[in-house]
This record gives sequence, structure tokens and C-alpha cells, in this order.
Amino acid sequence: MIKLILLILCGFVFYSMISGLLRPKQSRKPKNRSNEGEIMVEDPQCHTYLPQSDAIKANINGQQYYFCSKKCLREYKQAQKK
Repeated sequence: MIKLILLILCGFVFYSMISGLLRPKQSRKPKNRSNEGEIMVEDPQCHTYLPQSDAIKANINGQQYYFCSKKCLREYKQAQKK
């Protein structure tokens, strides 16, 4: 009985090794990121840095600002009114 279990285990290990060698290599690089990286921007309200593509963009008084959330955008606009 033990010989049968060991034989099945060895067969599985052998199969895994062979299929790993024959299978094409898959890229582990995320598909939506570039090799150069991404520009980081600072939220003027909470001073958090985040990737520009994830930021909420707002044009305030002719200047482009980037925010981490709608809450920070709202708070920043309220602070500018005072």
C-alpha cells in the first residue's frame, strides 16, 4: 500500500516537473504598468502621494490639482472659499 502511494507521489512530481518545463513562461509584470514607472502627485489637502493615473483631477482657478479622494477635493474647495 505504501509503495503504491509513493509511486503515485513520484508520478505526480515527475508530471509537474515535465509540464513546468514544457509550459511557456508567463510574464509576471502587471499589464497596466509601464517599464518607466509612473508620475507621483501630491494631494494638496492631505499631502498624500499617489500615482497620477489614480488621482482625481480638478482645475481650480486655472491650475491643475490632483486629489486622492472626493472628500479631499471637497475639503480643499471649502478651505479655498474662506
